[in-house]
Amino acid sequence: MEPGWYKVGQFSSVFVGGMIGGVARYEVGNWLSTNTFAGTTFVNVVGCFFLTVTIYGLDLVIDLPEWIILGFGTGVIGAFTTFSTFALLFAQNIQQQPIETLWFLAINLIGGFITAILGYLTARLMDRGKKIW
Repeated sequence: MEPGWYKVGQFSSVFVGGMIGGVARYEVGNWLSTNTFAGTTFVNVVGCFFLTVTIYGLDLVIDLPEWIILGFGTGVIGAFTTFSTFALLFAQNIQQQPIETLWFLAINLIGGFITAILGYLTARLMDRGKKIW
């Protein structure tokens, strides 16, 4: 494949993945519409798990083509998770609801870290005799 076409393929996979991830994020927002904190926390924590599985499982264990990893990791998961909303909600609510906002911060950070570890352990289970490190 020529270099120019290769870049178009990568761009296209991220573009299509971003559309899928954005729609999924929108649907989760509708599903959890009663609480903005819950929707943002859910997508960020779940996104940490799936991005870790993608990097350590799909990429290193299964050895998928780069355009698929980019499309899923950067496109789908990047559009699904929402750091900007996380930061905005924290800044908007810290003075009016300090306790709830600090819980929101802690759950996102600690929950994201824990699910990233669980994602790594899941990737290790996917390992078929191939050493990850």
